[in-house]
Amino acid sequence: MDLLVEPSRNLHGIVHVPPNKSHSFRALVMASLAEGKSRIVSPAVSADWLRGTEAMEMFGASIEPSHGDSWEVVGTAGRLKTPDDVINCGNSGIIFRFFSAISACCEGYTVLTGDDSIRHLRPCGQLIDALNSLGAWAVSTKSDGHGPVVVRGPIKGGTAEIDGADSQPVSALLIAASLAESPTELVVRNPGEKPWVEVTLHWLKRCGVEIINEDFARYRIPARSRWGGFEATIPGDWSAAMYPIMAGLICPESEVRIAGVDPNDVQGDKAVLDVLREMGADIEITGDGVVARSSTLQGREINCNDFIDQFMLLAVVGACAEGETVLTGAEICRHKECDRITGMHNALTAMGADVEERPDGLVIRSSKLRGARLDSKADHRMVMTLAVAALAAEGRTVISNVECVKKTFPSFIEQMAGIGCDVQKNRD
Repeated sequence: MDLLVEPSRNLHGIVHVPPNKSHSFRALVMASLAEGKSRIVSPAVSADWLRGTEAMEMFGASIEPSHGDSWEVVGTAGRLKTPDDVINCGNSGIIFRFFSAISACCEGYTVLTGDDSIRHLRPCGQLIDALNSLGAWAVSTKSDGHGPVVVRGPIKGGTAEIDGADSQPVSALLIAASLAESPTELVVRNPGEKPWVEVTLHWLKRCGVEIINEDFARYRIPARSRWGGFEATIPGDWSAAMYPIMAGLICPESEVRIAGVDPNDVQGDKAVLDVLREMGADIEITGDGVVARSSTLQGREINCNDFIDQFMLLAVVGACAEGETVLTGAEICRHKECDRITGMHNALTAMGADVEERPDGLVIRSSKLRGARLDSKADHRMVMTLAVAALAAEGRTVISNVECVKKTFPSFIEQMAGIGCDVQKNRD
């Protein structure tokens, strides 16, 4: 399915963003490892969520939808069984990394694989080495640090080192090591994406696991941790909120309201609001969300590492801002659903932008964008980013393969149309 986007102005209305995926998955994992029943209210249900629930049931948890939009989880009390089939992680890096580490808590062999990105773009070598250092056994079947991987436990504890440029392996080890036979010291070189690790630490602390965090570079993790069931409501997704916020800023005569996000939540992407304000954005935090109004923005240098999912959207802001915008600290974007640095360089170039690719980011100069035919690379964030860019372009833009938005924002097209964006599906 393609998405047809025309230039738009005078956007008004309220966007209700979906629940946050990162919180949802951590709640699912912690509930599945808990003793007794847990209730998760309003998780981000998607194909990834369903794959995650299926995999956790293979480890011994019982998971099913409950009343309304809640899910009931009967946990394993930290005693996992070895899955009797291969775990297919699909397109989900979080399932691949988290469940590879959790597999080290089983005594048998667990096999994990996934789609082309899991088998070629999402590296797992650092995690494999760390698991081996902690007494488990793990291997990449192709010896290239990518899926498929085979893992055998049990994880014993001890000391391990890992490069922390990608936060998912670090988060995965923090959870798995809390179930190890002995305490663990985890040393992290080049710690990055710290807000995502903070979300993991938030959930561990909530469940009573007191990890000593020394500036994200060294962790001391207690052994044989156990926790009881809990009830949790998943907060709105700040990552999803940024798309209508950006649309409100760059489309003329617009005022867009975003409901359902909590400014006190630990999600790192909310820090982008301060960056945008420094660029001249008219953004107001209200009691129940955010208001974004049309603004004249000024380019600047931005280190994107603390809000890496917003790298592509900030590139669009750079094209619409006055002067030059330099995005740095984003090398990890090359290892997401697609190479997002090259992908955005090519897409913005096709739209007429003055953009330069660098190893860890982009340089974007103020440009008059024009409509183009663009490939989403089957990346949900690429779809939403290019749709926002197209709102400020001259002429029609056609974006291919947009079904993947269901991964994090299933109602994205309908919600954007609801505030006046000229977007429509084309199934021909």
